[in-house]
Amino acid sequence: MMIAASLAPLGSTMIAVALPSIGRDIGADAAVLTQWLVSSYLIASIALQSPGGKVGDLIGHGRALVLGLTLVASGGILGTLAGEVHLLGVARILMAAGGAATVPATMAILRNQTAADRRARVFGLFGACMGLAAATGPLVGGELTERFGWRAVFAANLPVIAVSLLLVLRSRRLYSRRADVHASLDWPGSALLTAGLTLVVVALRMSGSEAVWLGGVGAVLLVAFPFWERRVASPVVDFSLFRQRTFVGGGTIIGLQNMAMYPLLFQLPVFFDQVRHLGARTMGQTLLGLTAAMILGSMVGGRLSERLGARVQALAGSLIALAGLWWFADLEAVQVPLDVLPGMILLGTGVGLTSPPAQAASMSAVAPGQSGMAGGVVSTLRYLGGVVGVTLLGALLRNTSSAASHQRPIFVYAGALVVAACVSLLLPGRQGAGQEKVFSP
Repeated sequence: MMIAASLAPLGSTMIAVALPSIGRDIGADAAVLTQWLVSSYLIASIALQSPGGKVGDLIGHGRALVLGLTLVASGGILGTLAGEVHLLGVARILMAAGGAATVPATMAILRNQTAADRRARVFGLFGACMGLAAATGPLVGGELTERFGWRAVFAANLPVIAVSLLLVLRSRRLYSRRADVHASLDWPGSALLTAGLTLVVVALRMSGSEAVWLGGVGAVLLVAFPFWERRVASPVVDFSLFRQRTFVGGGTIIGLQNMAMYPLLFQLPVFFDQVRHLGARTMGQTLLGLTAAMILGSMVGGRLSERLGARVQALAGSLIALAGLWWFADLEAVQVPLDVLPGMILLGTGVGLTSPPAQAASMSAVAPGQSGMAGGVVSTLRYLGGVVGVTLLGALLRNTSSAASHQRPIFVYAGALVVAACVSLLLPGRQGAGQEKVFSP
């Protein structure tokens, strides 16, 4: 499960360092490459998470995992062979679609195959693996591009997928029966949700009247979506899930944390480059403390929550992350990455401690037959949190060469973590943390 799930963050970050080489080889400028290879992947990943999760509930999560890995492999093969930007864009969309099927299926399998009292520990390892894959993506991508050329970035997925498929196909207990043999995918609902999310995400990345129109149409489609879902027997998203306060609380915390942390990964390198005029190596070192602390915190946090309970640990983790942001309260005084290293470590530790109990509590609050759908919703919230955070960063960061301008987004990140700390009170305490919820048939 860990190898399969790692392909999504690995594919998301590994391409970044290969873009200049791709541009030189196929004759495309940076704007076109970003649109077709980065933005398309992000938009498809967000829009397809919930339909991808629902597919797993319908055909079985093991089969959905095989389907997702096959799509990622197809994208990898096409990307390796393609020689023009549009085909590369299709390859990236195929890989994103595969990830949208793979990640919810993995979360559902971990939820259904793990005892309730060990679930937070498993999701802690899951979070650490995803974080490690995202962090090593640029390093692996850079090494592959330097030694073998940019096509190796696409081809490198194939042996990883082969190993994952071999392990999955040998695990027969993953192939559970369909949740409902008479149910089918709600295609109109999937289209409404996919189109609505796509338009809203595109609008968030634009400006002017076009952004308003696209965002307005997307909002209308998203408002129409729940009305349609109440009319169908097998909805893409069962809105009764949102009556489960634990499910809502866990998913919201994950989205808010990503809203606080993800844009900071972009902001700090820009700050040290354009305000303090430090080199690329120093910019990479800036993020090392955050990544390492988040991975370690996820591994420790899963085990620790078995003793503390989801509510206490999520609250403590959110407050620790908030304390880490305090180090950025006066960016005028920050001269080198060492000045913010304690804050980065605290922020990463807090996020790492909070994610495992939040994910485990959220997934445990739903019936086994809805676990793929739930995993898709949680993954969508995670992606949306990052997109909203980056959008707000772009709106607030008007002058990238001014430390004062970099100060404004910090207060937005802090506000998101304060709300996450409050929402953590919705999670179960120690007594209920290790108990399986009983669902009526």
